[in-house]
Amino acid sequence: LILFQKGQTPTPPPFEIFFCFGEEWPDRKPKEKKLITVQVVPVAARLLLEMFSGELSWSGDSIPLQISHPDLKDKVVEQFKELHQLWQNQQRLPQPGPTPW
Repeated sequence: LILFQKGQTPTPPPFEIFFCFGEEWPDRKPKEKKLITVQVVPVAARLLLEMFSGELSWSGDSIPLQISHPDLKDKVVEQFKELHQLWQNQQRLPQPGPTPW
């Protein structure tokens, strides 16, 4: 950040942190194609960058939070949950004994 502020590097340092859950990462798939990704933006780092670049226009309302829209993967997960619940209920039922011939 100091090198950027002094003009010794053309681009600011990246300050976003990405987490991926449930899959190997990094790999060849872009992070947008991952099942669960979380982007963390440290507010202090963003404020410092905006202060050094003269773009300080931060307010508490400017932090975007994004919830993904349900899609086919979410429906499949729900179906698996239902199947698991059915299986658990079936396991609780008394099992009939052997049928005599």
